[in-house]
Amino acid sequence: MVGLIFLLFFVFNINAEVFLDSYNRKIELNKTPQKIIAVGPGALRIVSYLGEMDKLCGVENIEVKFPKGRPYAVAYYEKIKNLPIFGEGGPDKRPDYEKIINLNPDIIIASSITEDLLKEMEEKTRKKVFIVDYGSLGSFDTEKFNSGIIKLAKIFKKEKRAKDIIKKINGYLMDIKKRVKDKKEEKKVYVGGIGFKGSHGIVSTQIDYEPFKILGIKSVVDNLNKGRVNHIFIDKETLAFLNPDIIFIDLGGIDIIESDFNLSPDYYKSISAFKNNNVYTTLPFNYYTTNVEIVFINAYFIGKIFYPDSFKDIDIQKNCSKIMKDFVGKDVCDRFMDNKNFYKKVFFKNGKFEYI
Repeated sequence: MVGLIFLLFFVFNINAEVFLDSYNRKIELNKTPQKIIAVGPGALRIVSYLGEMDKLCGVENIEVKFPKGRPYAVAYYEKIKNLPIFGEGGPDKRPDYEKIINLNPDIIIASSITEDLLKEMEEKTRKKVFIVDYGSLGSFDTEKFNSGIIKLAKIFKKEKRAKDIIKKINGYLMDIKKRVKDKKEEKKVYVGGIGFKGSHGIVSTQIDYEPFKILGIKSVVDNLNKGRVNHIFIDKETLAFLNPDIIFIDLGGIDIIESDFNLSPDYYKSISAFKNNNVYTTLPFNYYTTNVEIVFINAYFIGKIFYPDSFKDIDIQKNCSKIMKDFVGKDVCDRFMDNKNFYKKVFFKNGKFEYI
C-alpha cells in the first residue's frame, strides 16, 4: 500500500512544472492556473499587462473603489466591479483568508508584500503564492519589472506577450534618450503631489523620479541624502528654499494642492514656478504603486515642455492613447480623468486653478 501511494505521488509530480518567482522561490504547478487572485500593490497591474484578467475569481476592494488613478482599473472596471471581494487591499493590509479559501484560486499572485505576510498567507490559505516584483513600493526598476513579468508570464504560457511589452519599453527608452542626447537642463525642477500609500500634497515627491531620469533631468531633491528610499516628504520651508523654476503636479494630489493653495496663496506665489506660471499637471505616477505606462507617457510630456523642438512630432493625446493600449490592450486615455485636466499648464485665477 505504501508503495502504491509513493507511485501515485511520483506519477502526479513528474508532470509538474517548477517556476521561479521574483524572490527566486520555487513554485510547483501541475497545470496552467485558470483561477487566480492578485494581492498587494502592483500585482493586478501586471496580470492585466499579460491579458489574464479573465482568470480573476476575486478582487481587492481598493481596485473597485478607486479605479481612476490606474489605467488597468479603468480598462477593466466593468469586469472587476462584479467580482467577489476578498479584502480591502492596500499596502501592508491582510486579506480575508477565509474568503480566499472559499474562492479557491489555483494560485495567488502577490506584489509588494512583506516576507511575514507572504508566509502567513501561504499558511492560512494553503495556496501557493507567486511573488512578482518591479521595485520598492512607489518606484520603478526596469530590470526588476522585465524579470518579474517574464517569470509570471511563464506560468500562463504568455512569454510572447511579456517580451512584446519589454520590447515596447525598450523602444520608448531608446526613442526618448535619442531625442535628448547631448541636452542639458539648467532650470531647477520639482515634482509634487506624488501618491504614496494614499494621496498627498505639494511636499510629497520622488528622488530619481523616473520620467526625469529617462530625460536626463535632475530634480532639486535628488541630492537630498535619503538612503535607498525614493519617495520622500519635504517640508514647505525646504521647498521654498529650493525654489524650483518649473513644477510638475501629479494629478493624484491635485485636489489637495488646490485646497492648500487657497489656504496659503502667498506661500505658493513666493515660489518661482508658481509666480511665473511654470506649473504643469501630469498623470498619476504612483497609484497603488507605479503605473508603468505612465512613466513613459509623463516622460514624453515633460520632454515636450523642456525640449519642444526634439518632441515636436509627439501629439500627447495620441501618444497617451497608444502607450495605454500597448500595456492594457485598450485606449483609455480619454476616460482616465473625467475633468480632462491632465497634461495642462496651470494658472491661478480668482483663487482657483485653471488649465490650458
